[in-house]
Amino acid sequence: MYHHVKKLMYTVMVGNPEPRFGRMLLEQFGGANGELAAALQYSI
Repeated sequence: MYHHVKKLMYTVMVGNPEPRFGRMLLEQFGGANGELAAALQYSI
C-alpha cells in the first residue's frame, strides 16, 4: 500500500547543524499535532 523511495527531490547542502530547526522538524513530523499523528489517525 505504501511505497517509500529514499531519494531526495533535490540536493541538500548542510554547512552547520541547527538544533533549534531540528527540534521544530521533529515536532512537525512526530509531535502530537504532526504529520505522523494525522496519517495514523486517517489510516485506522
